[in-house]
Amino acid sequence: MKTPSVMRTQPDPGTVTLHLPVLDDAAAVMIYNCLCELVDRFDTHYGEQICRFYSQQQRANNRSPPTNNPDDSPF
Repeated sequence: MKTPSVMRTQPDPGTVTLHLPVLDDAAAVMIYNCLCELVDRFDTHYGEQICRFYSQQQRANNRSPPTNNPDDSPF
């Protein structure tokens, strides 16, 4: 059985508030495990594409900006 990686006590102010129903412990664990399985399967299917995307983003962010001649006017 998996355990939650982060337990939040206060909602993040930048997120949408969801009004979740009250669940008994067994139902909460069943839904949690189902969601984890869904994420695992999604990652198995699309993981290579996701890694490629982030790798491309990292390379783009690591490129040094073009160097300008100090005598060039910025306008």
